[in-house]
Amino acid sequence: MSASETALLANVLVGSGILFVIAYLGNALTFSNRFVNALVTALVFAIFYAALIYTVDTTVLPPELKEATRDTWIQMVLMAAGLVFVLDLIANFISFSNRFVSALVTAVLFAVLFGVAVYTTENPPTTGVPSTTQTPQPAP
Repeated sequence: MSASETALLANVLVGSGILFVIAYLGNALTFSNRFVNALVTALVFAIFYAALIYTVDTTVLPPELKEATRDTWIQMVLMAAGLVFVLDLIANFISFSNRFVSALVTAVLFAVLFGVAVYTTENPPTTGVPSTTQTPQPAP
C-alpha cells in the first residue's frame, strides 16, 4: 500500500471514529426526531472533519497530496457530510431504539461507503497536483 493510500485509509478510519462519537452525542441531544438527529450529526461532523483535514492532514500527508487544491478538499468534506446525513438517517431507521447501536451503524456504514467512494473515484483528493510524469521529447 502506498503512502497516499495509507493516508486516505487513515482519513476514512479517523473520520469513522469521529463520526461514531458525534453520532452518539447527536443521538443524546436530538434523539426524538430522526431527521433533526441526522442533520445535527452531519453538520457537526462536517465541521470536525474539515478541521481535521485543514490542520492535521497538512502536516502528515505525503508531498503529492499536500498540494491538492482547496476546492478538492472542500468537495471531500461536502461529500462526507452528505453521506453522513443519509447514512445517519438510514441508521436511525434501522436501529432507532438504541442510541449506541444507531451511532455504531452510522459509523460502520460511513467507513464502508466513504472508503469505497474515496478509493473508486477517478480523481481522488490528488486533483490539482502537478503531474510528475514527463512527456517524451521527439528525437531530432
